[in-house]
Amino acid sequence: MKKAGFLKRFLAVLIDGLLFGGIGIVLKIGTFGFLDIIYETILISQWNGQTIGKKIMGIKVVTTTGESLDWLKSFIRAISRILSGIPLALGYFWMLWDEKSQTWHDKIADTFVVEA
Repeated sequence: MKKAGFLKRFLAVLIDGLLFGGIGIVLKIGTFGFLDIIYETILISQWNGQTIGKKIMGIKVVTTTGESLDWLKSFIRAISRILSGIPLALGYFWMLWDEKSQTWHDKIADTFVVEA
């Protein structure tokens, strides 16, 4: 499994944020964080480990054994993204010096982001 690099992962999150954030603005929904967790959980678990941004960037989320994520593991990863973002996004940048290229939410959910 070839791990996805920081730039591809960053661009995938940016694409998802722009697409999903735009929908939230149009619908005037203030609960973006809650909807983001639902979006991540459903797409990662049901769409071969990919969100729209990940699909565009050619990357996907898999378990550390290379399998697809189920609903629970996908939910745990999605909610753990909050922890990665709280301290100045340190949990996201962690992959830059982690030997397994994992963010905090990858570590919590036992996942990797790999080339699709």
